[in-house]
Amino acid sequence: MLVTLLFLAIFAAMAVALAGSADMNMTMARNRLSAQQAQAVAEMGLQLMQRHLGGLHVPASDAASDLHQAIAEHLEASFAQSDMLDVGAIHWDSTRVILPTVTVSRPDGRTARLDVCIAASGGASDNTTVTIESTGRFGSAARRSSYNMTVQRGRSVLLDYGIASKSPVHMSGTARVTGVNRPDEGSVMSATYSTSQAVRMVGDCYASGDVAVVNPDGSVVQRGGAVIDGATRVGVDEPEWPEVDASVFLPFVTHTYWGRGTEDVVLSNVRIPANTNPTFSGNVVIRGVLYVESPNKVQFTGNTSVVGVIVCQEPAVDNLKTNNLHFSGNMSTSGVENLPADSQYDGLHELTGSFLLAPGFSARFTGNFNTINGCMVGSRFDFEGGSGGHITGGIVNLRDSDFQISGDAWLAIDRDNANPNPAGLRSSCRLVCVSGSYSE
Repeated sequence: MLVTLLFLAIFAAMAVALAGSADMNMTMARNRLSAQQAQAVAEMGLQLMQRHLGGLHVPASDAASDLHQAIAEHLEASFAQSDMLDVGAIHWDSTRVILPTVTVSRPDGRTARLDVCIAASGGASDNTTVTIESTGRFGSAARRSSYNMTVQRGRSVLLDYGIASKSPVHMSGTARVTGVNRPDEGSVMSATYSTSQAVRMVGDCYASGDVAVVNPDGSVVQRGGAVIDGATRVGVDEPEWPEVDASVFLPFVTHTYWGRGTEDVVLSNVRIPANTNPTFSGNVVIRGVLYVESPNKVQFTGNTSVVGVIVCQEPAVDNLKTNNLHFSGNMSTSGVENLPADSQYDGLHELTGSFLLAPGFSARFTGNFNTINGCMVGSRFDFEGGSGGHITGGIVNLRDSDFQISGDAWLAIDRDNANPNPAGLRSSCRLVCVSGSYSE
């Protein structure tokens, strides 16, 4: 009897132990399941953000607030027709973007919750990298996953070509395009579709680099003794064309010029009002920013000295006959970095890399300019006679108009010593994932 009772006690203890162990195993299994569900929800949040933000065009700005605003506005538009979240509750400021909690109900009555926060990364000195942090909750379990996304700038066309034009390029006479440091700096590209003869070289003209054509049905025509030292390429990818942003220079424009240009004059941070149409026949000195309003015809027929940048207002009406610049005298130029240490130029010294930003204007050169310390961007270019010189940067024609290099004109392109991101030019920027940045 005593032995029987002893065995009953042992079996009872074992039953209690087994029951406790089973209950503990069930609890651990539920906790593990909850943790897995929470992790799956967190990763769902990352995938959702990657789907909606990957490749997003964002402002070309180093300000975190501009980036966060672009992200928030895109998400508001993306989820406007969705019941997933209340777009009115999306919050953003200079440090982060916060999405409202997303709650998902399961058939068994249990719920999963998702919180997403997009914040400026602490280690990003330029404020163009954000960390997307996704927190998933299921039951009592919470799991967090994150990865980084950063702003990737488009590649400037000026990094690949000495001359890039949406128009045909015509070279004649003994016109030359050469590289200062390497032959490939003297490359020429046409993206016209208005004619099959995208690049036409007639006479003893010369290009030291490649001559490229975007139109797969286009051609490069060589007549006479025309020479291309590089390759002739047809059907190349169309480059990303820059946009002119004159706003970075406008704060420095503090004076207005009302003269006709016949006198000797010094123009320092000056605006030329629309329809002024001056002809500067005397000696003219330009310091800082010369801002030309549209419409305007501005001619420089005397000796011109530029230490700064010439910027044109983009015309409301596209008309190259009423919006043009003509440089026929002798011209010497220097970049904004060489301006005197005067308070009116404070901040302008850093806006380097550009000499002429003239969207909607044609630019004609018939005189010598020796050296130009910055790129030139416009809507038509003509280099005639003995014009030309050393250009630190390159030339971009934004319109399918014309690009003429004739006579003894010689353009020597220096890309190696140019600013790869000239002030006043914007290239597209996209938000992309940073490889290897995932963490949990």
